[in-house]
Amino acid sequence: MTETLIREEEAAQPAIGRKKRSRWPTLLFVVLLVSFGLVVSGVLPIQQYLERENQVNAARAELAIIEARNADLAADVDALRTDQEIERVAREQYGFVREGEIGYVVITPDAEDPAVSTPAPVTPVIDDHPGFFARIWRFLTGGDVVNER
Repeated sequence: MTETLIREEEAAQPAIGRKKRSRWPTLLFVVLLVSFGLVVSGVLPIQQYLERENQVNAARAELAIIEARNADLAADVDALRTDQEIERVAREQYGFVREGEIGYVVITPDAEDPAVSTPAPVTPVIDDHPGFFARIWRFLTGGDVVNER
Protein backbone atom coordinates (compact mmCIF):
# COMPACT_ATOMS: atom_id res chain seq x y z
CA MET A 1 0.00 0.00 0.00
CA THR A 2 2.88 2.31 0.70
CA GLU A 3 4.10 1.84 -2.83
CA THR A 4 0.78 2.90 -4.24
CA LEU A 5 0.71 6.02 -2.14
CA ILE A 6 4.22 6.96 -3.19
CA ARG A 7 3.41 6.34 -6.83
CA GLU A 8 0.25 8.40 -6.57
CA GLU A 9 2.16 11.24 -4.90
CA GLU A 10 4.92 11.12 -7.53
CA ALA A 11 2.36 11.07 -10.31
CA ALA A 12 0.47 13.98 -8.78
CA GLN A 13 3.57 16.07 -8.05
CA PRO A 14 5.01 16.38 -11.54
CA ALA A 15 1.59 17.28 -12.93
CA ILE A 16 1.30 20.15 -10.46
CA GLY A 17 4.96 21.31 -10.64
CA ARG A 18 5.40 21.39 -14.37
CA LYS A 19 2.66 21.68 -16.89
CA LYS A 20 2.97 20.15 -20.29
CA ARG A 21 2.94 23.17 -22.60
CA SER A 22 2.10 23.08 -26.25
CA ARG A 23 5.01 23.79 -28.61
CA TRP A 24 2.83 25.57 -31.19
CA PRO A 25 3.18 29.12 -29.81
CA THR A 26 6.97 28.77 -29.64
CA LEU A 27 7.14 27.32 -33.13
CA LEU A 28 4.86 30.07 -34.47
CA PHE A 29 7.01 32.73 -32.80
CA VAL A 30 10.20 31.30 -34.34
CA VAL A 31 8.63 31.13 -37.81
CA LEU A 32 7.41 34.73 -37.54
CA LEU A 33 10.80 35.87 -36.30
CA VAL A 34 12.61 34.18 -39.20
CA SER A 35 10.10 35.59 -41.71
CA PHE A 36 10.54 39.09 -40.32
CA GLY A 37 14.30 38.69 -40.48
CA LEU A 38 14.11 37.68 -44.14
CA VAL A 39 11.93 40.65 -45.00
CA VAL A 40 14.16 43.10 -43.15
CA SER A 41 17.39 41.70 -44.57
CA GLY A 42 16.12 42.06 -48.11
CA VAL A 43 16.11 38.42 -49.09
CA LEU A 44 12.53 38.90 -50.17
CA PRO A 45 12.63 41.63 -52.85
CA ILE A 46 9.57 43.55 -51.65
CA GLN A 47 11.25 46.94 -51.86
CA GLN A 48 12.66 46.21 -55.30
CA TYR A 49 9.26 45.00 -56.44
CA LEU A 50 7.62 48.24 -55.28
CA GLU A 51 10.33 50.33 -56.96
CA ARG A 52 9.87 48.45 -60.22
CA GLU A 53 6.12 48.92 -59.99
CA ASN A 54 6.61 52.68 -59.57
CA GLN A 55 8.98 52.71 -62.55
CA VAL A 56 6.44 50.84 -64.67
CA ASN A 57 3.69 53.29 -63.70
CA ALA A 58 5.93 56.25 -64.55
CA ALA A 59 6.84 54.67 -67.89
CA ARG A 60 3.15 54.10 -68.67
CA ALA A 61 2.37 57.74 -67.90
CA GLU A 62 5.25 58.85 -70.12
CA LEU A 63 4.05 56.52 -72.87
CA ALA A 64 0.58 58.05 -72.72
CA ILE A 65 2.09 61.54 -73.09
CA ILE A 66 4.25 60.43 -76.01
CA GLU A 67 1.31 58.74 -77.72
CA ALA A 68 -0.78 61.92 -77.36
CA ARG A 69 2.07 63.99 -78.80
CA ASN A 70 2.47 61.46 -81.62
CA ALA A 71 -1.23 61.75 -82.42
CA ASP A 72 -0.89 65.56 -82.58
CA LEU A 73 2.11 65.28 -84.90
CA ALA A 74 0.27 62.79 -87.11
CA ALA A 75 -2.60 65.28 -87.38
CA ASP A 76 -0.08 67.99 -88.34
CA VAL A 77 1.41 65.72 -91.01
CA ASP A 78 -2.05 65.01 -92.42
CA ALA A 79 -2.82 68.75 -92.48
CA LEU A 80 0.45 69.52 -94.29
CA ARG A 81 -0.64 67.33 -97.18
CA THR A 82 -3.13 70.01 -98.25
CA ASP A 83 -2.24 73.04 -100.35
CA GLN A 84 -3.99 75.46 -97.99
CA GLU A 85 -1.90 74.38 -95.00
CA ILE A 86 1.34 74.56 -96.98
CA GLU A 87 0.47 78.11 -98.07
CA ARG A 88 -0.42 79.12 -94.50
CA VAL A 89 2.88 77.82 -93.13
CA ALA A 90 4.86 79.45 -95.95
CA ARG A 91 3.21 82.82 -95.28
CA GLU A 92 3.51 82.66 -91.45
CA GLN A 93 6.95 81.20 -90.97
CA TYR A 94 8.83 82.21 -94.11
CA GLY A 95 7.13 85.46 -95.13
CA PHE A 96 6.22 84.25 -98.61
CA VAL A 97 3.78 86.36 -100.63
CA ARG A 98 1.94 85.77 -103.85
CA GLU A 99 2.89 87.56 -107.01
CA GLY A 100 1.59 91.10 -106.90
CA GLU A 101 1.29 91.19 -103.08
CA ILE A 102 3.47 93.36 -100.83
CA GLY A 103 4.88 91.75 -97.71
CA TYR A 104 5.42 93.68 -94.51
CA VAL A 105 7.53 92.60 -91.57
CA VAL A 106 6.64 94.03 -88.17
CA ILE A 107 9.42 93.88 -85.61
CA THR A 108 8.48 94.26 -81.98
CA PRO A 109 11.14 95.68 -79.66
CA ASP A 110 12.52 93.37 -77.03
CA ALA A 111 11.63 93.95 -73.42
CA GLU A 112 15.09 95.22 -72.56
CA ASP A 113 18.02 95.88 -74.83
CA PRO A 114 21.26 94.77 -73.11
CA ALA A 115 23.30 97.50 -74.83
CA VAL A 116 21.10 100.26 -73.41
CA SER A 117 21.01 99.13 -69.80
CA THR A 118 24.42 98.86 -68.21
CA PRO A 119 24.81 97.83 -64.61
CA ALA A 120 26.00 100.38 -62.11
CA PRO A 121 29.67 100.05 -61.21
CA VAL A 122 30.35 98.17 -58.04
CA THR A 123 32.42 100.01 -55.51
CA PRO A 124 34.67 97.74 -53.49
CA VAL A 125 34.35 97.78 -49.74
CA ILE A 126 37.72 98.53 -48.18
CA ASP A 127 38.33 97.78 -44.56
CA ASP A 128 40.65 100.49 -43.19
CA HIS A 129 41.67 98.52 -40.12
CA PRO A 130 41.85 94.81 -40.94
CA GLY A 131 42.83 92.42 -38.19
CA PHE A 132 46.00 90.37 -38.03
CA PHE A 133 44.52 87.25 -39.62
CA ALA A 134 42.69 89.30 -42.26
CA ARG A 135 46.00 90.91 -43.29
CA ILE A 136 47.68 87.50 -43.49
CA TRP A 137 44.78 86.14 -45.55
CA ARG A 138 44.93 89.13 -47.93
CA PHE A 139 48.66 88.61 -48.31
CA LEU A 140 48.29 84.90 -49.06
CA THR A 141 45.42 85.36 -51.51
CA GLY A 142 46.84 88.45 -53.22
CA GLY A 143 44.14 90.77 -51.96
CA ASP A 144 46.69 93.31 -50.82
CA VAL A 145 48.00 93.88 -54.34
CA VAL A 146 46.69 97.13 -55.84
CA ASN A 147 46.40 97.39 -59.60
CA GLU A 148 47.21 100.93 -60.61
CA ARG A 149 46.31 101.76 -64.15
